[in-house]
Amino acid sequence: MAWLVIFVVVLAAGYFVSLRIHPFTKCRFCNGTGRHFGAVYTYAHRRCRKCGGTGRQDRLGGRVFGRH
Repeated sequence: MAWLVIFVVVLAAGYFVSLRIHPFTKCRFCNGTGRHFGAVYTYAHRRCRKCGGTGRQDRLGGRVFGRH
């Protein structure tokens, strides 16, 4: 049972370090491009509303661990 607790602690520490080094992931709505393309005029685009045009979103747990 102790090995399981140690394993979980090591996984949590690894995820925390990973969040500190790489806090963002690509936006799943615009696929990281920052642009949202139109349905009728497919060549036209605007900034993605979900990521604000950056193409990035916070990873799960980024705000919990004090990133922002």
